[in-house]
Amino acid sequence: MQKKSLGVGTFLTVTFFGTLIIMIMPIWDGSNFFKYADEIFNSLSKGSVYFIPEITKKIESYDEDINIKIKLKDTNIVDGISLLYSKTAKVKVTGNEITISGNLKDILKTAVLDADLAYHEKYDDLTSKYGLDGKEALYYWWISLKEIAKHYKRDGKLDVASFIDDEVITKAIEPAYNFYGLKAESVKERVPLVVGLLSFYVIYTIWWGFAIFFLFEGFGLRIEKAKDRREI
Repeated sequence: MQKKSLGVGTFLTVTFFGTLIIMIMPIWDGSNFFKYADEIFNSLSKGSVYFIPEITKKIESYDEDINIKIKLKDTNIVDGISLLYSKTAKVKVTGNEITISGNLKDILKTAVLDADLAYHEKYDDLTSKYGLDGKEALYYWWISLKEIAKHYKRDGKLDVASFIDDEVITKAIEPAYNFYGLKAESVKERVPLVVGLLSFYVIYTIWWGFAIFFLFEGFGLRIEKAKDRREI
């Protein structure tokens, strides 16, 4: 047993778990450290996925009239979806089917505008517009636009389907939904904090590694290279 190594290992272990206790305490803006750090990185992620202005410009190329029937598996969302489309198109509901007649450009612009409101945390504007929770409205857009994209795929108009799927849904609706309730922040404005958090994660991981190493060494446990075997 090596007392010096054991002492160092014990010190590193105690301070490691002491720091862990501090990290799980709700003293980081009312949350524990892990939730606090997670929210910061999510806010920074949100700030890096704002593509709505570019998508809005591209929508101008999709100025065409549509008459599409979408079929929904969940009848409970029919009324909510028909409410969204009634703002820019004619809507007819038959059971779990919705027939949408209008202009594709206007419909997509409305969907992206709603995503923009949510992205900028203007949730009350969405609620007053539809009488729905903002996140619920975004979910209805996601479901219905997916069905419209499927319609275009069946018709062989893969470019339109791809734009709806890869641009409108993936880059506008989904980020607004996934980061709902979070404030967007720029990495450039939080460089010291980001560097500090990343450095801490690296140091904290190494910290535990050295604690184990010195404890094992203190108890006389070592990993040594095997001696060469010689044949007689």
